[in-house]
Amino acid sequence: MNSGKREEMKSKATLEELAALVGGKVEGDAALEILGVASLEEAREGEITFLADLKNISRLEKTKASAAIVPPSLPHCAKPVIRIPNPYLAYAKVQTFFSAQPYSPTGIDSLAHVGQGVKIGKDVSIYPFVFLAAGSQIDDRVVLYPGVYIGESARVGEGTILHPNVVVMDRCIIGKRVIIHPGTIIGSDGFGFARDGFRHVKIPQVGIVQVDDDVEIGANCAVDRAAMGKTWIKRGVKTDNLVQIGHNVTIGEDTLIVAQVGIAGSAEVGNRVALGGQVGVGDHIKIGDGAMVGAQSGVSQDVPPGQVVSGYLAFHHREWLRAQAVFQKLPEMKRTLNALEKKIKLLEEAIQRPAKKSAEE
Repeated sequence: MNSGKREEMKSKATLEELAALVGGKVEGDAALEILGVASLEEAREGEITFLADLKNISRLEKTKASAAIVPPSLPHCAKPVIRIPNPYLAYAKVQTFFSAQPYSPTGIDSLAHVGQGVKIGKDVSIYPFVFLAAGSQIDDRVVLYPGVYIGESARVGEGTILHPNVVVMDRCIIGKRVIIHPGTIIGSDGFGFARDGFRHVKIPQVGIVQVDDDVEIGANCAVDRAAMGKTWIKRGVKTDNLVQIGHNVTIGEDTLIVAQVGIAGSAEVGNRVALGGQVGVGDHIKIGDGAMVGAQSGVSQDVPPGQVVSGYLAFHHREWLRAQAVFQKLPEMKRTLNALEKKIKLLEEAIQRPAKKSAEE
């Protein structure tokens, strides 16, 4: 077994090469050599920076960077630039280029446990104290850091990285190029109980979790196995830390889930949905493609495709904003209402007095 260290790649590229990488247009010295990328404040000579918002033009003027990635609308700049409609996306691609490191597989450490019938592909890195249960399968170029547990007959796809103390329970399936951060559990039992008088009888959770290709799951998340069938996280989903996904939930492609979201059993979240921090989604709820749910919202009814909702209980985002604007004025409105009630009562009494007097005469 070799040392397994990932040696730092000392990349460099010309401005023209970086422009070709991101699909931008160079203005200035195209042959300028760039050695790295950094923020406006931290960049040094030889590095490239980026400007995503024109409000920060003054910071661009002060930067020590040799070049910048800027939007097409930026006025003339004294530095060489790459002009591109989405500088932030271009920055991500350039940062990936400079931070890329060559992969040097470590093999299987002698302190890893490999159960009976385990299938292991080529060029893997399996670190000390990894546990591979009987019948599990580890495909090519998988990296399993210390403390990872792979259950019986589970499968981990090509190029996937499981960080320390990740658990993949029995029969669960992890796709290709998946990244799962420390402490996350895939395939713990779903929260299913049947009531028997005052007692709760556990419903066996006999399904699996399937995580498709190019998914990234944050640290300390829990994805429950299905009662029957599968809990399914589809291609390209990205979750933040501390996310709970209940049994038989389906998460559509390219959906973003921010920290501390809880999704109850059998909910269906569509493609390209965004769930803000601490959102709670009720069981059997359907959230349509492209919908957005604001932070700390409670979703108790279906959300149509493309809808933006906020609040607890969640309703249309514009109506929620109007309600929030009114909320802080409620004490004043209550005082006004009380005063109006008193005036109305006085007017009613004034109207009733002549009528009562006529009746007596």
